[in-house]
Amino acid sequence: MSVILILYLAALLIIAVRSARAVNSIPDFFVARKGASACAVAGSLVATILGGSAIIGAIDAGPRMGGAATWFMLVGAMGLLALLPFARKAYALGKYALPDLIENLYGKGPRLVASVVIPLAWTGIVAAQIIAAAKLLQSFTPMSYTMAALVSATVFILYTVAGGQLSILRTDFLQAILIIAGLLAVAGFALGSGTVGENLARGEAPAFPFNAGFSPLDLFLLLLTYGTTFTAGPDMFSRIFCARDARTARSAILTAAVVLVPVAAIIGFLAAFGTGFGNVQGARITAIAQAVVPAPLLPLIALALLSVVLSSADTTLLSSSIIVYGLFNRSSGNKPSARPLAKARVIILCNGIVATLIALQFTDIIGMLLLGLAVYAGAFTVPILWGLSGLRSKPVFVGAAIIAGGLLALAGKLLPALGEGVQLPAHTSDALLIAAFAVNALLLTCGRTRGK
Repeated sequence: MSVILILYLAALLIIAVRSARAVNSIPDFFVARKGASACAVAGSLVATILGGSAIIGAIDAGPRMGGAATWFMLVGAMGLLALLPFARKAYALGKYALPDLIENLYGKGPRLVASVVIPLAWTGIVAAQIIAAAKLLQSFTPMSYTMAALVSATVFILYTVAGGQLSILRTDFLQAILIIAGLLAVAGFALGSGTVGENLARGEAPAFPFNAGFSPLDLFLLLLTYGTTFTAGPDMFSRIFCARDARTARSAILTAAVVLVPVAAIIGFLAAFGTGFGNVQGARITAIAQAVVPAPLLPLIALALLSVVLSSADTTLLSSSIIVYGLFNRSSGNKPSARPLAKARVIILCNGIVATLIALQFTDIIGMLLLGLAVYAGAFTVPILWGLSGLRSKPVFVGAAIIAGGLLALAGKLLPALGEGVQLPAHTSDALLIAAFAVNALLLTCGRTRGK
């Protein structure tokens, strides 16, 4: 098993090195020359969305959420469908990353704020992928959590540093197929194991769509803090900007949304089925696979699950690093010089190291994921959709809306943990998360100007 995983990781590094030879400029490295097909972009979207934090984290949440874990991907599909009306304009106004789009909508001031806030939030998302990878390797190998985190982080950081967007797009489509095939195989063997009813009864899995662990209010908050990132998230826009044209981008978004719906049902089933395993070491999906999948096929399942993590880890790391790069090297974006490429690679390396250090301190995938996404969603969803809808606001109000929304969302996620032992009013956290969007919209409305 360990040998197969090592060979797979080595093969990915070889692909990245080969891709690096084709990288001659920042456009090559950041947006794959803006020449990607609908198939490539859709595959990359699916592979990125079906990341470790989405699949492994959702199934790990099975004992609490049960079949309601289906909502993670259903909400993602809804978010993608909501992106369709804005895709054409976003493609026209964007360049490499989300701050480029924000600058074209509101000016340099809001771009600067976005370039600082987004990497801070997205570092938590990268850390969530490392946590997921570590739990996966811990389940299939004798590695400790620390060693597994270091190994997985080293591989995907080097992979991203070497080939950038070209290597990511070249592997994401195949990884998406491998991920879906692996999920289908595990679910199929689970259904054929004859223990479905027994497992569900033993674990007393909460039902879909709502249960004691997941209420309609939770769904509303998930739509706000998770679903909106599929409509206005930096990773989604980074895929759009790689497409050869706006029509290609729209086709890819629709295809990815359609694919996510059946995958959501599979994830929900596995989350409910896995509740019968009690406490497990490592990732819960690996415990399911080891219990129901024939031993000769386990290495293939391990490869599929490793693809789950790597396919999103590299994209989230690159998305964040492109934004940081924009702070330091605004003037050399299109020059085919080795110097800006070297700077971009150093930034990716430093960003990855910070995320790794965070992952070594925290092990809650869903908690880390939702923290980063909540801060981002509270800060940016309303301003981005406001601008893409043709509305405009004064830059100072846009900057204030981003900061206020992000801080309120951060408080909403951290207050329950920081306030342990302190009696807080019911739903304080939920109220702060909702307030983040309300205050954001209020500030944009107060500063509204005539559109161009």
